Amino acid sequence: MDVNGIIKACHEFINHAPENYINKDDAIRADLIGVKIFDDPLIKVASAEDPKFIELRQPTIIHPKVMLPKDWLVGAESVISFFLPFTEEIRTSNTQSYFYPSDEWLHGRIEGQIVIGLLANHLIDLLNEKGYHAIYPSGDSRFKMLEEFKSNWSERHIAYISGLGTFSLSKGLITERGVAGRFGSIVTDLYIEPTARPYATPFEYCTMCGMCAQTCPINAIKCNKGVIYGKDHPACSAYLDKLRLNPHGPNLRIRYGCGKCQVGVPCQGMIPSER
Repeated sequence: MDVNGIIKACHEFINHAPENYINKDDAIRADLIGVKIFDDPLIKVASAEDPKFIELRQPTIIHPKVMLPKDWLVGAESVISFFLPFTEEIRTSNTQSYFYPSDEWLHGRIEGQIVIGLLANHLIDLLNEKGYHAIYPSGDSRFKMLEEFKSNWSERHIAYISGLGTFSLSKGLITERGVAGRFGSIVTDLYIEPTARPYATPFEYCTMCGMCAQTCPINAIKCNKGVIYGKDHPACSAYLDKLRLNPHGPNLRIRYGCGKCQVGVPCQGMIPSER
């Protein structure tokens, strides 16, 4: 299976999986039943030997105890990273209120993460059928937080290494389909030719326009601090805690999210042009 086969499998899954559409039982509002969560995904592949994985162990990047691809899977050859962009309906809905996330966005955040896991496991099943092994690190029992805001596998950093995009002032990852969406990845012992990384630096796509700072309802993003230190993660996390909804639906899911820095900005659905 090459990268084109992976792309085809991902597109077919996203367009046909019932979980990618808000169902009747989970819908916060009746008019949301059937709303599609994600558009077609972007997929990139990195070599498990890429030296940038080692760089993640630098304290200034993530943490010395970050697990490498071969720590997750003995004999790992490739890391498949994917970005699922939210549909226009999900994105646009979240621009309607300055302070509160839309119901559509909350479904994208919670049910959308479920879709990420299902897609990862779907790819693992396809690889297993062909005699290969694969692991979904973010869904593995070994996945854990190493300290506040730092885990032993970061989907955004994996996406950066794989060539999906670069970081923004808001700490999102800007892809060719923008920043509004969710990431996932799997590690496999199937060798797949790595895809190109079409940038040289971690923040190359961010123009520092400051729009994400303006859309942040709690002023947690500061342009004058630069792309590395420009976001106050504790303040952002505290705000998310305040926005948690009571359990809803038969699965009693607790929904939370904000995403205001990902919508109404030049990088919402594309790589922004230079200022």
